[in-house]
Amino acid sequence: MRWDQSTLEQHGDSYERLWGHFLKDDFPEWERFWAHHVVPLTNRIDDGKTSGQTKLFLRDDPQIHGGAEALMMANYSVFYFLARSCVIVASEPHLFPEDAFIFLQTATENVDGFLHAFRTRIVNRLNIDRNRVPALKIKEAEVAKTIDKYRNAFVHHSRLGRNPNLAWEFIPTISHLHNSKFSWRYVQNLPQDQLIDSRKYLRSLQREFMKVINPVWKQITDLLDGQRTTKAYLEIYRLEKVAGDFRPIKVR
Repeated sequence: MRWDQSTLEQHGDSYERLWGHFLKDDFPEWERFWAHHVVPLTNRIDDGKTSGQTKLFLRDDPQIHGGAEALMMANYSVFYFLARSCVIVASEPHLFPEDAFIFLQTATENVDGFLHAFRTRIVNRLNIDRNRVPALKIKEAEVAKTIDKYRNAFVHHSRLGRNPNLAWEFIPTISHLHNSKFSWRYVQNLPQDQLIDSRKYLRSLQREFMKVINPVWKQITDLLDGQRTTKAYLEIYRLEKVAGDFRPIKVR
């Protein structure tokens, strides 16, 4: 089979196989980018020369372009931190929402890193038209701003207060977040409809975040797909001898 037909379920690492389902509905383009432009950087394409866990690792070729490696690292980190946030919300019986917000905010940082690597280290090297490069500034997206505000409230201040009439997973709405950082009594006296179930809220933020970045991953995957047989792409990935004219590669 061609390496771009690889799937997380069959060819991913242990985390990708275990957590890939969290991205299936709202962020499917992550897997497509992974199959098209991460798999060929790894030992998965060595046609049986390596086995076991070694196949999942980066090909040990010092001439692989640093920009391609940076793109791969940021791409994986988006998945890793986003999925860890999803795991906490989906499976922790006693939710500590700050943990999920910390991982989710770290995912936004790596989206920024992914886009920076593509724009500054790949686009010119492959002579990609800058007018076709995604213009998203993740830090300006409303969902990222919300994630950042909650993460900072949890990390840089005392533990947010709770309401005596609601479960401990309830947190103040964002309109009350600023005052809540400085007074437990303020939170205790909030009307119940001014606190939200953090588990449900985090799920909605995770889904909204994925829907914002999914089209960006599609754009970048499509742009790189158009380069896969070019000399520059093959040189960046060090596929000149491996890929030739991008012939089908067996994935075992």
